[in-house]
Amino acid sequence: MEIITQPPSRALVVTPHPDDAEGGCGATMAKWIKEAGTEIVVVMCTNGDKGTSDREMAPEQLAATRQQEQRDASGILGVQGVVFLAYPDGTLEDSHRFRGQVVREIRRHRPEIIFCIDPYRSVSHTHRDHRMSGQVALDAAYSYAWSHLHFPEHIKEEGLAPHRVREAYLWSSESPDVFVDVENYLELKARSLSAHVSQMRRRTPEERLERIQEGAAQHGEAVGLAYAEAFRRIRFELGSMAWLYLHS
Repeated sequence: MEIITQPPSRALVVTPHPDDAEGGCGATMAKWIKEAGTEIVVVMCTNGDKGTSDREMAPEQLAATRQQEQRDASGILGVQGVVFLAYPDGTLEDSHRFRGQVVREIRRHRPEIIFCIDPYRSVSHTHRDHRMSGQVALDAAYSYAWSHLHFPEHIKEEGLAPHRVREAYLWSSESPDVFVDVENYLELKARSLSAHVSQMRRRTPEERLERIQEGAAQHGEAVGLAYAEAFRRIRFELGSMAWLYLHS
């Protein structure tokens, strides 16, 4: 168990649906941006077009609504930008095209850390889009982004360069091992979630904040903090040949 006290200069958040990133690491984003000036970009994988029980709501209308809600939520946290890949809900696959899109954003924004949902579960199940987005984010960072031989068109045609991500922080993990003290940032997290108006109708803003506080208190208890967000950390140790390649 470790409390993270050194924020990175740049981070990339790969998230499946609008509102998932705010729920998973919203307070950490707000803290790092405000206190350390961390540049954070959100890669939004789907367009959220099936996130409703309203049979009168057209998918295209919902997608447009949720895109604006994501911009609003990211603005509340101070996120530098949002990249919309715009896959329809439920269609994320571990495909060459999807991996290439995530690799491109890693090479464009050059993060030290990526955030994503933990795709590996042994006790509980989770949404397929969640699993696919987490798996592709990890593979893009570990196996592809650092090598000029993968997706060379990014380098030859777009002027990007290979980039090595240092580590990944996985939210919604069954076995978190690193924690961020977010005591002063839960209200911002709650506000950013409330910006997803189409999805946040079951609770009042006050009830939402109370629920967030309860969850953060449970995580904080594990490491002696009042409130924390919790992640499972994966360090990307690429080996000596990759190190020699990157430094040649």
